[in-house]
Amino acid sequence: MVVKEIVGRHRYILFYTNEMGKNEIVRRIKKYGDSIKLAFYNGKYGIVKIPHKEKEQVIGFLRNVGIETIKTSGTIKKLKKLISSSLQA
Repeated sequence: MVVKEIVGRHRYILFYTNEMGKNEIVRRIKKYGDSIKLAFYNGKYGIVKIPHKEKEQVIGFLRNVGIETIKTSGTIKKLKKLISSSLQA
């Protein structure tokens, strides 16, 4: 048995917001439930960690609560690299 079968796969969703603080974002994503976690936030960009099977549902939910999603990835490293490259531009 592979460890991923026990633990489960995750996806990371990069989002952008310029008007909400961290507490407001956490409050909004907690409405979805316990399966979504704020993994990173720097004031403009944030990353949430979700189970891979809930990707489409979470993207729809985030858009409904006013959070603009940008990209989905299997690794947080790739999304952080995208954030750093967009901040330099």
